[in-house]
Amino acid sequence: MCGIAGYKSARRYDRGVLERMVEALHHRGPDGDGFLRDGDFAGGMRRLAIVDVAGGSQPLKSEDGKISLFYNGEIYNYRELRRKLEAQGHRFRTNCDGEVVPHLYQHYGERLFEKLDGMFAIALWVAPERKLILARDIPGEKPLYYVELGPGQVAFASEVRALTKFPSLDGELNRQAIWDFPTFLWVPEPETIYRNVMALPPSHILVAAMILTGPRCLTLTRRA
Repeated sequence: MCGIAGYKSARRYDRGVLERMVEALHHRGPDGDGFLRDGDFAGGMRRLAIVDVAGGSQPLKSEDGKISLFYNGEIYNYRELRRKLEAQGHRFRTNCDGEVVPHLYQHYGERLFEKLDGMFAIALWVAPERKLILARDIPGEKPLYYVELGPGQVAFASEVRALTKFPSLDGELNRQAIWDFPTFLWVPEPETIYRNVMALPPSHILVAAMILTGPRCLTLTRRA
């Protein structure tokens, strides 16, 4: 079990914001942490080391370093995917299962998730496109929550408690969730106890991207 957290925001936050978000996930990953800051993106994670204990620290990157991955989970078919990618000329730095993801993006773009057999919550940062992709596995085994901050801007985390460390969370409670919890003993997704925090549904991806088309235009889209 690992934990990921971060944000894509036009507003600049001090370094302590990301560190507090990641530290709130310490119990999910006692074996280390990793961070990346790149302009309007900041991401981090706590790691429980299972595959490639020595060399699998995150973020995991493409060969050119332009695509970076933070993730929680396990890719069951990574050996098969890796063999195919190596046959196409890709070179890997680690033996970690998740390293196939940034390489797959170079071939398949957002359709890469169709290639994965596993359980995962993923944050993929595509620096040349200034695009953040969040993805959750088909059965929804790994949790992933987010807050929309504005057009093309989002904060995310493996647990709601990490998002409570983010200063733009207003903390307003979700009144429907207050009624739902005593009935179901949990809050049905995609709702959460907070009004503006949502669970990314299973088998969905969320794309926060900046597209330059004449005037600066920011878009946020969600795709099944």
